[in-house]
Formats: sequence, C-alpha cells, structure tokens
Amino acid sequence: MDDRRDELKLYYQSTLTVWEGFCQLHRELYDLTCDEYLTLLESDVEKLESMLPIKEELIRKIGELEKERADLIDALNGSRLFTLQIERAGDLLTVFAAEDRESGVPALRNLNTLLLDIIHKIQDQNKKNQQFLNKAMLSLRDIKNGFTGKKQYTTYGADGQTRALHK
Repeated sequence: MDDRRDELKLYYQSTLTVWEGFCQLHRELYDLTCDEYLTLLESDVEKLESMLPIKEELIRKIGELEKERADLIDALNGSRLFTLQIERAGDLLTVFAAEDRESGVPALRNLNTLLLDIIHKIQDQNKKNQQFLNKAMLSLRDIKNGFTGKKQYTTYGADGQTRALHK
C-alpha cells in the first residue's frame, strides 16, 4: 500500500511541476505580447522583428511541456492507479483532487486556475495587438488611396468590424 501511495505522490508532484512550467512560460508569453503592443505603438519594426524568435522559442517550450503532459497521462494510464481513463488535462485535476485536498493547499487546482487566467489574458492582448495592426493597415490603405484619388470612408458594423464605403 505504501508503494502505491508513494507512486501516486510522485505522479502528483510531476503534474505540479508541469503545471508550474506552463504557468511560467505562459506568463513570459503574456509579458511578451504586452511588450509587442507597446512596440507596435512605438512603430519600432526592428524591435518587433527581434521579438519574433523569442516568441517562437516560448511556444516551442510550451509544446515540449505539452508532450511531457501527454507522456505523464500515458504513464498514469499505464500505472493503473486510477479506474478512470485519463484522456485530457482536465482529467488530471479530477484524479488528483484528493491529493490536492490532503496537501492543505489545492496546488494543482490553483495552478490550473492561474494558467487559465493567463491564457485568457494572452488571448485578449493578442486581440488588441491584431486590432491595432488592422487599424494601421486601414490607415495606410486610406493614405495610399488618397494619393490615387480614390476616397474611401470607413464605418463600423454592429459586430465591431470595419466596413469600407467607396465614394
């Protein structure tokens, strides 16, 4: 019985380590997306280009952790510690709920909540960055069309998307 308990604790600790890594890497990615926005506002193309390899490296590291998480799920399924077949990351929260309660601090659940919060912030910041780029592209098109004699007026639809009106 002690061997089974030790094995369970080892897997739980491994899961916490993966989630901590996800939180750290996603936080770095969030910081970078915020820096990208400031760089866009400054119109510093060279700095923006230098950020791309950093972002790609962070995404690569997140991919490695994804593989580690998948390997951990495979190992847990092979261990037969649980009757539930673990198919996705959320199942890990379910199977380790008792461990989380016994530890006094629901570390895995807290880390997962933090991770989800950071991911939503990244998505929101990426939307802001994309909106800025879209507006900049519209402005450049308007300037270009102004030189060619074409007048174009832009309005916003109910969905918040821009609509071009040619006159």
